[in-house]
Amino acid sequence: MHTTDAIRAEIKSMESLASYFGNGGTVAGLSYRSVGKGPAVVLLHGGSGSRTHWIRNVGALAQRFEVFTLDLPGFGDSACPNKQIDVDGYLSWVCESLNILLREVATFHLIGFSFGGAVAAAIASGRGGNLSKVKRLSLLSPAGFGQPVGRDTALEKVGKRPDWSEREIREATARNLGRWMLFEQQRSDDQSVDIHLCNVEKARFDSRKISHQDSLARDLLDIKVPVQVVLGEEDALIFPTLNERIRAFYQVSPQVELSTVSGAGHWVQYEASTAVNELLIKFHFSGE
Repeated sequence: MHTTDAIRAEIKSMESLASYFGNGGTVAGLSYRSVGKGPAVVLLHGGSGSRTHWIRNVGALAQRFEVFTLDLPGFGDSACPNKQIDVDGYLSWVCESLNILLREVATFHLIGFSFGGAVAAAIASGRGGNLSKVKRLSLLSPAGFGQPVGRDTALEKVGKRPDWSEREIREATARNLGRWMLFEQQRSDDQSVDIHLCNVEKARFDSRKISHQDSLARDLLDIKVPVQVVLGEEDALIFPTLNERIRAFYQVSPQVELSTVSGAGHWVQYEASTAVNELLIKFHFSGE
């Protein structure tokens, strides 16, 4: 993607948000940060993302939990997988990192968004290695329903010409976010645009290798801990319909605690942060 000097400066500004997520380091090549005190909660971001997908959630969760945000392989500040890595290898890398990072805790809570939801469900089911410490699992707008054949979410090709201006890049990115990630149309100067541009600049792994697998139903059958699902009622990526998606969850996991959030799109925890934070705290803190 072509990036102007002005946008690169804004990306540097976004990187200063790292302090919001607490202190951290690197474990098995993956960047992590933690903030707060209490039971451990791990947050896994979505595709083409980083820990900044949780910018509106960490503060609220850190009042009750120790919140770990992980940049998944090939995203944010984490190392990049080699081109030959397969899904099992990717999941094993994440499991290895979490086992090292959380070696001193008896159990932890796991929350995944979109692509991170598919990863979270897979490792909670036992794929990727032994990660038996997961106590409760939340999936926000999770992927893992196979190739979205027939879904029409047309996006603009941002920054494909060398003469794109900063304004053009930001305006096109804002339009794309309104078509794909968020229900409300974004302004070109919104924080969501800064976050997305910064994340795309650092994305080096094609998350569709995992997101587009038809894996979530199978993983849910193997998960033995309580599961919460949160869906935005205006999520443009849910296909073919919200009601069919809800039925699919109940068919494989009748005990799932499923909530829908009105006025919210795919990036539900950003667009409806107050409602989602309340749902997450209620579900995970009730297990303590």
